[in-house]
Amino acid sequence: MGKKRRGRGPRAQQHPGGFFEQANNTVINGGTFTSVNSSVHTQRNGFDILQEHVAATAFHNSKQRLDPPHCQENTRRAVLEHLFGWIVGNVPRSTWIAWLNGAAGSGKSAICQSITEMCIQHGVKVVSFFFFRTDSTRNTIDPLVATLAYQIIQLLPETKVDITQSIESNPLIFEQSLETQLEVLIAAPLRHLRMRDASWQLFLVLDGVDECDGIENQRNLIRAISRLLLPKDLPLGALFGTRRENPILMAFTSLEVDENLYQLSLDNHYQTEEDICPFLNDSFPEIKRTHPFRQRLPPDWPVPAHIQEIIEKSSGQFIYASVVIHFLADPSSNPITQLDIVRGIRASGRATPFAQLDALYHHLFSQINDLPFALDLLAYAIFGSRKIADLKLIFQVTEDDIQSLLAPLTAVLFCDLENDLIVFRHASLPDFLCDKKRSQECCISTFGTRLSTLWFATAASGRFKNLPKENQAWHIISLLTQAEASAELLASVEAYTPSQTHSAFGLSFFAKHFLTTVGFLDFGDDGRTYDTFLREIVRYTKEEFPENLTYLENEHEISEKIAQMQYKQGQKATEEYTVGIRKLAWH
Repeated sequence: MGKKRRGRGPRAQQHPGGFFEQANNTVINGGTFTSVNSSVHTQRNGFDILQEHVAATAFHNSKQRLDPPHCQENTRRAVLEHLFGWIVGNVPRSTWIAWLNGAAGSGKSAICQSITEMCIQHGVKVVSFFFFRTDSTRNTIDPLVATLAYQIIQLLPETKVDITQSIESNPLIFEQSLETQLEVLIAAPLRHLRMRDASWQLFLVLDGVDECDGIENQRNLIRAISRLLLPKDLPLGALFGTRRENPILMAFTSLEVDENLYQLSLDNHYQTEEDICPFLNDSFPEIKRTHPFRQRLPPDWPVPAHIQEIIEKSSGQFIYASVVIHFLADPSSNPITQLDIVRGIRASGRATPFAQLDALYHHLFSQINDLPFALDLLAYAIFGSRKIADLKLIFQVTEDDIQSLLAPLTAVLFCDLENDLIVFRHASLPDFLCDKKRSQECCISTFGTRLSTLWFATAASGRFKNLPKENQAWHIISLLTQAEASAELLASVEAYTPSQTHSAFGLSFFAKHFLTTVGFLDFGDDGRTYDTFLREIVRYTKEEFPENLTYLENEHEISEKIAQMQYKQGQKATEEYTVGIRKLAWH
């Protein structure tokens, strides 16, 4: 017989994590049961959340910032001494915000980097954030407070509990406004620490705020930091390094900021050009000492005149000199050849000596609303006249129109209203605009023809007639040197009459140079247009300004043309006389 099977009662289902997960041999009859399953999650650590929002690339010593800019030894001594003295209180201080401003490439970031390093060397507690336009991790305002708070914890560990607990109790703090973040994660913990320990001091360095995405974000940051410091209840100061652009200028000159502001302008002080000279004098020997091509470099290379060229092109902005030295130090090329490329006397080929500078220029021009018109204005300023009055007359615009249009370029040029001039902070900017390879869609090298035609149209309109000769638009001479012959320009020359610019002929040199530049244009008519133009200019000069006729006669090519004209006129007169005699004889 087989084995007797044991009867089985109701099967008890087992569910992981249920009521009786650990029970064995249990039988339950009847009853109603409700199972509630829940999971208990460990609360996230505030310091971990903080680290997720930190931009480590913005630290002054970040490994991503390879070879960050800094002031070379023996340069920028004055501004560094002033700033450091202000920070540590060696000079009487009634302000708590310093604004280091200057043109693009004037060395602001190098100064901010160096002042940060000086503070650390002298035991001054400093936290920093270095914005950079092309780095998405530090071209936005979002990681700013987290990055500063992280550094504060490293320098003042007593603040860690307050900061991390605030984050744990409000994990979405980094989605809230900048002012809220500053108050909760920086101001409040520091005030709490101040109550327990009054001996500490802290300094903020915020460089490149103009490279933070969004004009309103830039202004908001300046205002928020100012409000943080305005009560002066914390031993806290801040240094901003920015370009002197209009939106930022407005933020710093607002009432809530200006009364708390110490301003250092690199454009007007600190003898920047005198700092560039020792920088070059130190850099060239280093190249000659270490470069793989050093055996091919003559002892007298480079000659002083070439160094002076670099200084003049730098126009007080360190970026140009720095870019040049970096290009010359390229170990794969002979520095002599590289310098020839920089000076424009050798084709660059694939070399891009000014790539860093060009990227800056392209960014600035990308901010302009009406780029074609802005390029016309700048081309006229470069090829013709930089006087704002002339630009207003030629383009029929107001002073405000010009200022507004060129406002995005204030880092590299500005409107000097007092002297009525467009002033280029970067002497290398015209070179960029005239080089198609560098400037691409911003190139103005072909604008001379159109602008010359525009000048003739302005003359035909009569707008030059009432101007005194010193303000007359004689700049057509330089415009024509950039022009190519075209049908439109030919029509303009043919339609021109000297009376349209009467006063200009009172300038002794005008007629001569005007004729010379028109003579360079090949209209493909065997010089007939020029001959007609010459006769008209000579006639007008002889009638209206005879004292200037000698200037024309002293010009060899023009004097030859005049002699030919006089000969032809003499021949014509002789022929007319002969015909007249014959007519008399016939009668």
